[in-house]
Order: sequence, then C-alpha cells, then structure tokens
Amino acid sequence: MKKQVMIAMMTLIPMTSFAKVADFGSMISENAAAQKQLHESVRGNLQETREIAAKPEVREKIVIVEASGTSYNSPTNKDFMRFAKEKSAAQPAQDKQFDRLANEIRSMDQ
Repeated sequence: MKKQVMIAMMTLIPMTSFAKVADFGSMISENAAAQKQLHESVRGNLQETREIAAKPEVREKIVIVEASGTSYNSPTNKDFMRFAKEKSAAQPAQDKQFDRLANEIRSMDQ
C-alpha cells in the first residue's frame, strides 16, 4: 500500500508542476498580447494628438477703423527698442562731441 501511494505521489508531482508551467506560459502570452494592444492604443492616441496639434487655428480678424481722420502722435524714447548692451556701449557722434565741448568752453568763458 505504501508503495502504491508513493508511486501515485511520484506521478502526480510532475503533473502539477507541468500544469503550473503551462499556466505561467499562458500568463506570459496574455501579458504580451495586452502589452501589444496597449502600444497600439498609445500610437493611435499619439497620432490623433499630432493631427489635432497640426491643425491651423482659425483666428478671427478684427479691424477698427476711425472715420474722423485724426491722428494721435505720442513722443517716443529713442532707447525704447534697444538692448541694454547697446545702451551702455552707445557713444555720441564725433560732431555731437565737438558741439558739447564747444558749449562747455563757451560756458566757462562767460
């Protein structure tokens, strides 16, 4: 009797381990299929997003026209549109330097 139980146990152990391996293989194949489906979904979503982003945005143009014909002038600063480096490195023209020097000499003489 002990011998028969041992034989039954010896035959059942490999069968159960084989069943587990087969189950693990099916889990791997299911996981691979799900991963492939996820990648396809991500590619589709990425393509849709690119198409949406590439569409030109239609903007409405608004034009305001004044019928009176008057113009409005405001004083502007010459340095307004300059870079800071241009402002710091700016040197007056040589004629302006001579005029300034002449004005200083005249003011000292008076």
